[in-house]
Amino acid sequence: MVDLCHGEKGEINAVANLGLMIKNLRPFEVVHHLPGRLRLYIPLLEGLPSDWLIYKPDLLEIIKLWEGIVDIELSVISGRALICYDSDLTNQAQILQWLRTLALLFYGVYMDAPFESKQQIAPFLKKMVSKSRHLLQQKRRARKVA
Repeated sequence: MVDLCHGEKGEINAVANLGLMIKNLRPFEVVHHLPGRLRLYIPLLEGLPSDWLIYKPDLLEIIKLWEGIVDIELSVISGRALICYDSDLTNQAQILQWLRTLALLFYGVYMDAPFESKQQIAPFLKKMVSKSRHLLQQKRRARKVA
């Protein structure tokens, strides 16, 4: 019997894992916050298979598109993320809203074109970067008009 996360020989199936992660997407929680530092627990990160670490730079790039986010550290062991930000440019509420928006965008893009192979993951992440940038440009234009 083959489960959803492993192939016939027991290898990790990244495509099935993504489907499972998205299906079971649970909200993150704030563990600790000081101005300029936000520590989150993200259940999705905890125990993430090592074959997903090659996509970490792309995911960080997408999150850092939000103005004011300076650095991010992710731990797949603890499921925690430390986000360092410039408190003159953004705040905890804005960052949490950005992460929620990204989660919904990620889910929507994936549902439009679910992966059938691992080769589709990198183009998916590039599409996410593009859609995230576009979304931010729209928000900035709306702010200027208001």
